Amino acid sequence: MIQTHGTSMTSAHYSRMGPQECEKIHMASLEILRRTGVDVHDEKARQILVDGGAQAEGLRVRIPEYMVTRALATTPKSITLYDRNGKVAMRAGKYNTYYGGGSDCLNILDHHTGQRRRPILADVKAASILMDALPEIDFVMSAFLPEDVDQQIYDRYQMEVMLNQTTKPIVFVTPDFEGCMVAVEMCELVAGSAAAFQARPFATCYINVTSGLIANAEALQKCIFWPKKACRSFTFL
Repeated sequence: MIQTHGTSMTSAHYSRMGPQECEKIHMASLEILRRTGVDVHDEKARQILVDGGAQAEGLRVRIPEYMVTRALATTPKSITLYDRNGKVAMRAGKYNTYYGGGSDCLNILDHHTGQRRRPILADVKAASILMDALPEIDFVMSAFLPEDVDQQIYDRYQMEVMLNQTTKPIVFVTPDFEGCMVAVEMCELVAGSAAAFQARPFATCYINVTSGLIANAEALQKCIFWPKKACRSFTFL
């Protein structure tokens, strides 16, 4: 049974690889983590891994198989996000499927003029209003990088717009750790308190690392900080 936007249907599960192929990839990744390791560019993150059983040589951290197995066994199998009214909006897990807008496009095709141009904050607002109105969209993202605001804190402007223009769950992106902390503070103010936001989180942080084997400091800091603030709403890609 697959649920898509509140509709249940019986369908075959599409998979491009079989269980044996997936297992081969998994076993190879375990060997890479154990033998090659990952460059971890944050001291606190390295210490957490070492305390858990990993071996560190400078930035390089080698992670044994049992740590990965333990992490997979203890990681929550689903994530619940709420809307701003406190109702369950997304139960991400199993074969549940949800759709939302993308983020941070560098250009926009102006539907008024037909011309390609750089986006401004008004475009972020218009996109948020549109995503909020469309029943097919389950969550909202920032859509564009506005160039008419301070580029050092553009993500704060994006977050303000989304909080003001939608009650749907928000998936936000910040270029640095400070921006993540500010976004959480904004969510807590909207929710009424830190405890209220943690109880029914309506936003989640989209986190990218530099590459598969290089974990940059900002991403690691967000990974440590975010689960403490909204442990039910964590996205790491």
